[in-house]
Amino acid sequence: MGKTSKTEEKKSVLIVEDSIDFSNLLKFIVEDDGFEGVQFPLTGDDIVTMVKELKPGVILMDLALRRKGGLEFINDLKADPLTKNVPIVVISGRDLGQREVLDLQMRGVRYLRKGRVEMHEIRREIRNAVTGKSTVEPSEKTKRAAEGAGE
Repeated sequence: MGKTSKTEEKKSVLIVEDSIDFSNLLKFIVEDDGFEGVQFPLTGDDIVTMVKELKPGVILMDLALRRKGGLEFINDLKADPLTKNVPIVVISGRDLGQREVLDLQMRGVRYLRKGRVEMHEIRREIRNAVTGKSTVEPSEKTKRAAEGAGE
């Protein structure tokens, strides 16, 4: 068997963020942890094709984007059988209501609030998602709360 080079082993992390400074910070964190940080070009809106080609270990997603909202991107990804299981961690300054957070959790998406989360927590979420240790499985309590929120 041939040896696999380090570049082939390196998992990528797709960063979907319209703040240049925060996007660069996330890229630095990702690369400091040994992953390849890839910034999504916000001039395009075909995230599904990019994810199919890149096969990232995780997607870091902002919700409040200029051209197309993060929730729309999530809907696009979850609708495609080849991208629906790619882990997504939302890191957004947008305050979500309980129902919105529950909806994300039910779809396997982790939500972190900018300004209320420490960098070490972001690092941990990225590492866990890429290594498969952190799959957001809604608890029975979360499922019941979501069902109650829909009534």
